[in-house]
Amino acid sequence: MNDREYNWKALQKHLGYSDQEMETFKSDPKRNAAARKLFHPDILKKDLVVEVVEAHGCGAGLKPGDKLVFHGLALLDMGQSSQKWCAHALGQIPGLATLVQDRYVSGLDPNGMIYDHFSCGDVGPMRHGWGQVVMKAYVQEAAGL
Repeated sequence: MNDREYNWKALQKHLGYSDQEMETFKSDPKRNAAARKLFHPDILKKDLVVEVVEAHGCGAGLKPGDKLVFHGLALLDMGQSSQKWCAHALGQIPGLATLVQDRYVSGLDPNGMIYDHFSCGDVGPMRHGWGQVVMKAYVQEAAGL
């Protein structure tokens, strides 16, 4: 899709950019190319899922199967996510979302990422903590589409 086919005016309005900000944004080849994929309706067909796969001694009660669902690879969907989530389990999620988005924009399979498992910040009782939760991040087709 070339510049003429992409709706830059809609993106500008959505982001609240001035004309100067929009021109600066568009003149950056990386952001220009990324915008065409990250602000395209096709991304709404993808969900980033962070799912608990192991949990031991979690004070918040997280357990395997608990998950967070990010619609369009970035927007938390509270309706599809587990209701209670510990703040300490959230630390790695922004970096993983960036990695998934980068792979998506680059035309790579987001589920091909090497580092798809991560842990909460707690180190567990044998290392002076409380418990430990291991999560996996993956991309799936959005529910209901």
